Amino acid sequence: MTDDFKWNTRQTMLLRLKDKHDDESWEEFVYYYQQYIYNIIRYMKLNHHDASEIVQLVIIKLWQKLPQFQYDEHRGRFRNWLHTVTANQVRDFIRKKGAALSYLPDPERKKEKEYINGIALPEIEKIAEKEWKSYLSNLAWKKITKTFTPTVCDAFMMQVEGHEASYIAEKLDIAESSVYVYKKRIQDRLRQEIALLNTELG
Repeated sequence: MTDDFKWNTRQTMLLRLKDKHDDESWEEFVYYYQQYIYNIIRYMKLNHHDASEIVQLVIIKLWQKLPQFQYDEHRGRFRNWLHTVTANQVRDFIRKKGAALSYLPDPERKKEKEYINGIALPEIEKIAEKEWKSYLSNLAWKKITKTFTPTVCDAFMMQVEGHEASYIAEKLDIAESSVYVYKKRIQDRLRQEIALLNTELG
């Protein structure tokens, strides 16, 4: 698999995943969605260890469910179903953790109870949508940086960090006007790539 892989359409991707033994398609699916699932779970204030474990459980659940999944764009986006599966796994995690509390000594039980109560499950849809936008932006940035020189990317990132064009031009030894040109090039490509990814993966 290469980073240049792109789904043709969500329908095509889902058709390929109906074959549980299509290892290449599953590898590609995990490549594109695993980090997003992890980000959602972490945003719900679960620790890294638990989030990683739940991600694997979600992937297994998807592997079981996707062959029977019927995509209907009129009933909602694919990612809505994806974060519903994720939320259900988190709920199951909370239920099991809660059931095990009585077997823990007092200090540890109190700590675990506070941890469980801190999980922000009721906001799953808001969290998922926020993380989706952030995830697509990061994925798009990763893709487009391969098509620009390091100087162009550095100039853009320095602007994002709040540096003045004159400072960037001096640091990178380029014309000040180039700073603005580079910024527009990057912004245009980012918008295009985010829109494409949202169509293909959403």
